[in-house]
Amino acid sequence: MQGALCRVGRSGGRAVWHRPLASAVVEFRRGPFRTYVREHPYGLLPGLANLYCLDGAHRLLWMAEWPLENDPCGRIVDERDGVLTVESVGGVPVQLDALNGRLIGSALSMAAAS
Repeated sequence: MQGALCRVGRSGGRAVWHRPLASAVVEFRRGPFRTYVREHPYGLLPGLANLYCLDGAHRLLWMAEWPLENDPCGRIVDERDGVLTVESVGGVPVQLDALNGRLIGSALSMAAAS
């Protein structure tokens, strides 16, 4: 399947498999005991983020609490000290709790608060 995510086992076969929720997996980043996944945003139901997290067996742990209605996730930047940093397609940095996907902050939320 195009745009799917899988891990190859020792024998060379598929050990773990994950089909995209909507269209295609376009980026992923391995974290400690998890994998962060960014899907192509088209095909997802309105209001669903195109960024989510899978456990070691590729089961869904969380979907991101995404603050930008018309600006989906465009890049996974880094995960450090329990904070997942990503960037929207429009270039807005967003920080999420790596354990549960809850919003910590974004450039837009910080600008609105001041």
